[in-house]
Amino acid sequence: MNKSEKQAQNYRLKLEKTAKPLLIVDYSFGGDTVLERMKVAPLPSAIQNAKVKTEFDLAQAWSNFARKSLGQRKLAESEIECWDGHYDQLGRVMLELMRMSRDKPEMLTKEGVYEMIPDLEEITFIAKPGRIEDKMFVRIWFSLIRHPAFLELEIHEKEVVAFQYWQNLFTLALGKTNSELLKQNA
Repeated sequence: MNKSEKQAQNYRLKLEKTAKPLLIVDYSFGGDTVLERMKVAPLPSAIQNAKVKTEFDLAQAWSNFARKSLGQRKLAESEIECWDGHYDQLGRVMLELMRMSRDKPEMLTKEGVYEMIPDLEEITFIAKPGRIEDKMFVRIWFSLIRHPAFLELEIHEKEVVAFQYWQNLFTLALGKTNSELLKQNA
């Protein structure tokens, strides 16, 4: 099987077939016009580490973590690879979560749900994806894009509140990410 045939089998969200339409702008690191700016934009020093120093480093770390996490699923559906853009989209949404947390003081002056955003000091883990708990973010993302391995997502009763909280934040971050990407493409 050649590479183009394999890519044709990759899972890619089809918006017109989703039960609840969820606008996700087609995005990959290769297509972002502000990628160079992300590569030089430093993260707040409180969350930097040896490997993750810039905004792009953070987005790339989550993209790679999601790619590895999906590959570790033991379900038969895990054989269905994702379009690379879906991994990059997760990285971009995680970057936006960090930005929302960083910019929370300014956002609180606006009306909205911004008070539910955690303070930056509370999410220092965001620059080090790799813990078991971080797989919840990957599970949320793949369930949002309706990857077959995550359609029948079982959530342990102890996780429900945290899962719903982060899923709400994901939706907010996804909206902000989409707005930014749509402005780039206008």
